[in-house]
Amino acid sequence: MTSRGKFGLGLSVFGLLLVLAGCGQSGSNTGAQKTGTQTKPLKVTASQTMATADPTKATDVVSQAAIAQVYEGLYTTNKQGKVVPGIATKVVKPTNGGKTYTFTLRKNAKWSNGTAVTAQDFVYALRRQADPKTKSQEVGHIAEIKNATAINNGKLPLKDLGVKALSAHKLQITLVSKTPWFKYRLATELYPLNKKFTEKYGSNYGSSAAKTLSDGPYTLKKWTGTGDTWTYAKNNDYYGKKNVRIKTVNVQTVKDVSTAQNLFSSNSVQLTTLTGTHVQAAATGKLKKELHVTKSNRLAYLDWNSKHKTLTNTNLRLAVSYAINRESLVKNVLKDKSLAAKSAVTEGNFSNPSTGKDFNTDTGNLYPYNVKKAKAYWAKAQQQLGKKKLNIELLTSDDDVSKSVGEYIQSAIQQNLKGITVSLKTVPLNNEIAAMEKGSFELASMGWTSDFKDPLDFLNKASITNAINFGRFHSAAYEKLIKIITDDKQSESARYTTMQAAAKMLAKNQGFTPLYQSTKATLISSKVAGVQPTLLRDTLYRYAYWK
Repeated sequence: MTSRGKFGLGLSVFGLLLVLAGCGQSGSNTGAQKTGTQTKPLKVTASQTMATADPTKATDVVSQAAIAQVYEGLYTTNKQGKVVPGIATKVVKPTNGGKTYTFTLRKNAKWSNGTAVTAQDFVYALRRQADPKTKSQEVGHIAEIKNATAINNGKLPLKDLGVKALSAHKLQITLVSKTPWFKYRLATELYPLNKKFTEKYGSNYGSSAAKTLSDGPYTLKKWTGTGDTWTYAKNNDYYGKKNVRIKTVNVQTVKDVSTAQNLFSSNSVQLTTLTGTHVQAAATGKLKKELHVTKSNRLAYLDWNSKHKTLTNTNLRLAVSYAINRESLVKNVLKDKSLAAKSAVTEGNFSNPSTGKDFNTDTGNLYPYNVKKAKAYWAKAQQQLGKKKLNIELLTSDDDVSKSVGEYIQSAIQQNLKGITVSLKTVPLNNEIAAMEKGSFELASMGWTSDFKDPLDFLNKASITNAINFGRFHSAAYEKLIKIITDDKQSESARYTTMQAAAKMLAKNQGFTPLYQSTKATLISSKVAGVQPTLLRDTLYRYAYWK
């Protein structure tokens, strides 16, 4: 269930996620020509194999990245990550109090088999995602659409979903309430599907290149569904094909970072990602001019399982939080320019609507390192629990970075909180996720990436109504704040104030314990232009070109 923008990726996989979005000047292989298709293939790496090209079912980051190449939704993003028109002719202003979006579709938008992209393609795709029979793990992407949740729970028919084809090229989507971040959903998550082609293959749609239909800049080629390599080929039916420069992008799965770096150094690939000490080494070595590091919208955290009565003790949770030196964690363990968490919201995610200050500037550091306070809270917890000693099992995924972070947390707790013994349990990522879903854990390290810029997606993780609140933290006062935040009648200023209060309450109660904000470290060949890291978006090769 690994997901770009959703729950599930282990501590290292997000560091391996290649996230680039660009829109550079046109160029040619020699740099002399400024327009036209470039036939020289661009070679890149992926951190793992692709699971599916079905946007309704894709949950892993590599599949999501591939889908971003071969599909296009109503909106897309430019090089700065700004939402711009995609299949829709313009970015529309919602009506009906911010709940109704009416789009006009491009009449020259086509699928890669030459058929027109229509409003009905979006209706079909969204209904398919809401349909409980589809068993989509990404149904949360459409939760804001009217009746989507009720339909997915089997309480309403598909026809009641808040999406209508007003004509072949007019589409209307109605939301439950005003949702400021919905434009990001439209740009990065919600794609059309051609009903005839999709139903031809049924549940096998997207299981290979031959069973995938594209409406985006590229088509998927040379992927059997199980291979470690695949190709993106320029889509000649794409309405904006003249602006797609590179004809072919060849993808190679490389799980070992050292191997990927060596491939880059030998110019066998032109784009790859780095993690940990590789980032630090590249920043001071020969590759420093080709290294691009940017913040990601991903937060790593500890999840407490409230099913274990001892672990519900707030003083215990506070003691552990204060015992962790997050600055040391990112500097001495991760070594990839990750940022110590200051709140449950990532830096750069949201700004004060009145002053423009970052959300975390206003909250201040809610998760400082303070051994004196850690010991004081542990003493209170010991008294309340009637225990001098405590054993806690920390669950992590079994990749190197996750294990290193787990070992650091283990050491910090045991060194600063005498009487607590932390045992590490490392398992494959999928097993960790499965255990958390079942509630079969005590303390677990995990990460969450949001696909849009709004604190609610992080704050809501601690809501008892959220399926990914696997620890089942529950606070009536906190739920009240979350409800107020989602009230579409609130002014921007009032909503911001409430989100600040929620972030501070979350820190006070340790609904979950933030650790750090990940970065994305990417090696980009100096021979390639038009790609530049951004906070949110997956790689969009449509903007790349050879200098």
